[in-house]
Amino acid sequence: MKDQYRLVGRIYRPLSRLVFGKKLSHANAHFLSQYLSGKTLIIGGGEGFDYRELQDRLSGEYWELSEAMLNKAKENLQSSKLSFHLGNFPSSEPFDLVLLPFVLDTITDDQIPKFLHKVGQNLRSGGIVILSDFFKTNSFRQSIITALMIAFFRLVAGHSRKDLPDHTSWLNAQGWILKEEKVWKNGWIRAQVWVKA
Repeated sequence: MKDQYRLVGRIYRPLSRLVFGKKLSHANAHFLSQYLSGKTLIIGGGEGFDYRELQDRLSGEYWELSEAMLNKAKENLQSSKLSFHLGNFPSSEPFDLVLLPFVLDTITDDQIPKFLHKVGQNLRSGGIVILSDFFKTNSFRQSIITALMIAFFRLVAGHSRKDLPDHTSWLNAQGWILKEEKVWKNGWIRAQVWVKA
C-alpha cells in the first residue's frame, strides 16, 4: 500500500500549529476524558499526539492508513493498551467509544454512508462517537483557507474530496443524534459527541 501521507506526516503538525495553534489538538481531545471508558476504536488518528495525556486509559484498536503516521502513533502511545493496525478498519467486535478525528473531510459523499454504517456496526448499544472536524463557514477568510487545505491534500495525499461534507445531515440520515458540541473559530472547527437514536 502506497503511503500517501508520508510527506504530509513530516509537516502536518508544524503546519497545523502555524495556522490553527493548538485548536485542532483541543478539538481531538476535548471530550475524551469525559467519555473515555471501556474499549476504544480510533480511526485515522494520525500520529496519536493528541491522545498522549490519556494514553494510560486507552485500550482497544488504532487504525491508520499511513504507515509513517502509524509508526509515530506507536511511539506517542506506547503506554496505552491499544493494538495498532495499518489499513481500513474491518467490521469486528463492538466498541464502547469510536473516535473520528478529522476523518469525514477526507471521504467522498458516496463513501460516507457506508463508512458511518460500518462505524455503527462496531459500536455497542449506548456507545459514543466523538467526531472532530472542519465545518462549513460563512467567513470568507476561513473559506479560502479551507479551499487551500483541500487543494493541498488533493495534490499531496491524493484526496478526492473537493469540499467539506455536511456532517450533520449525513449523521442524522444514519440515525445519529448530536448529544454535545464544542466549537472553535465561530464553528469552523468543532468537536461533537454523537449517539445512536
